[in-house]
Amino acid sequence: MPTRTVVIIGGGIAGLATAVRLIQNGIRPIVLEKRPFLGGRAFSFIDKDSGEEIDNGQHVFVGACDQFQQYITDIGASNQIQLEERIGFPVLKNGKTSWLKARKLPGVLANLSALLGYKHVGLTGKLRILWGLLSIKLTRLNKNSAHDLLTFDDWLRDHAQSDETIRNFWNLIILPSLNDDITGVSAHTGIELFKVALLGAAQNPAMGIPLAGLSTLVGENAKNFIESNGGEIRTGIDVESLHIERGQITGVRTTGDELIEGEAVVSAVPAAAMNSLIPGGSDGQDDFFTPAESVRTAPIVAVHIWYDRPVLTEKFVATLDSLLQWVFNDTDLKSRNEAGQHVVISLSGAWEWQDRSKQELRDIFTLEMEKAFPAAGKAKITKFTIVKMLEATFRVEPGSQKRRLSQRTPLPGFYLAGDWTDTGWPSTMESAVRSGNLAAEYIVEDIRTGDQPTL
Repeated sequence: MPTRTVVIIGGGIAGLATAVRLIQNGIRPIVLEKRPFLGGRAFSFIDKDSGEEIDNGQHVFVGACDQFQQYITDIGASNQIQLEERIGFPVLKNGKTSWLKARKLPGVLANLSALLGYKHVGLTGKLRILWGLLSIKLTRLNKNSAHDLLTFDDWLRDHAQSDETIRNFWNLIILPSLNDDITGVSAHTGIELFKVALLGAAQNPAMGIPLAGLSTLVGENAKNFIESNGGEIRTGIDVESLHIERGQITGVRTTGDELIEGEAVVSAVPAAAMNSLIPGGSDGQDDFFTPAESVRTAPIVAVHIWYDRPVLTEKFVATLDSLLQWVFNDTDLKSRNEAGQHVVISLSGAWEWQDRSKQELRDIFTLEMEKAFPAAGKAKITKFTIVKMLEATFRVEPGSQKRRLSQRTPLPGFYLAGDWTDTGWPSTMESAVRSGNLAAEYIVEDIRTGDQPTL
């Protein structure tokens, strides 16, 4: 019997995860990527000013990202990530550091114990937070839930939360996790996040860090796995349209007018790019795809500073009442043996910064570093660069649940992958992998039941 082939549009994590899962089910993928490199929104590059390989932004994962971790294991890269045992990170506010750090206790008790020594919230505030977490635990969600129609900030205030707890605890986690302020995300997604992160296993909220550059971690390792198992990766290929035969999607046509055929096609690109592929007037299919036209995105700006000496003692620090948000010690995280220190400031929900010049950002954030970390005021800056990701993630604003489409579509032979699809997770590497796994599983199921044409 001939090898079954599936064409995947997009070589980001979602497309690569789809390809890996298809290979595991005996199906040959052909991955088509428009750019000359893989990884989508998770990649590294050689900075022309510093000559150093840097990630486009600081990517982290948590212990609950089980499918992402399995994907990394499947492509033979488990030694290139590191996961802490439990939640633990310092939070700097007005020159004072306090830790959100879990004790060695079983299950959810470990996560709740992180509040005990956290000094940026008083006793009354901690009781409020515990009440909020109990309310979250008792809340039942579904895709059509009314919780998707209000903000998480409004929901929290309706459940006894104050300015203190929202600013110093809830938004401290929401902003970097969902790339948006707590006033802009839906209660549905906020509740979902805390159910998984703090009300699950002790390792669920533990932070995980890539030890290698992202292009190596999620790109080259996946490429090696896919190609060594009979799959195909083609970069520099721009897909113009879907190819339809007898009502079935049986391939794609490139801008170079090449027809690439397969038994099914997976779109693993952002919602806007997917919408441009859909043929108009196709027997009511528009009703399925139309909600995706309303998917909106949020920016992240990464500020990279190289100092001639160490200025941070921890691997990463969260900040309150500071423009810095989160600061990462990339030198220690990547185990580089160098005299200086490479620091990455990760700015989520970065609308305020996305249009600022490099010099403006340098003036603002080098001063912020000096305010927060006195050692930075004594250090010399040897290199500086900015990376702007204007459409880094999709927004999980109120009403966003209905915009997230299933991986199986009404167009026969056409499937979707991408972190924006309906995975139950926000815009993360975990969501991307889950979407790819779901798309592949639908393809395998449909092929086995004969719902797809045989080439």
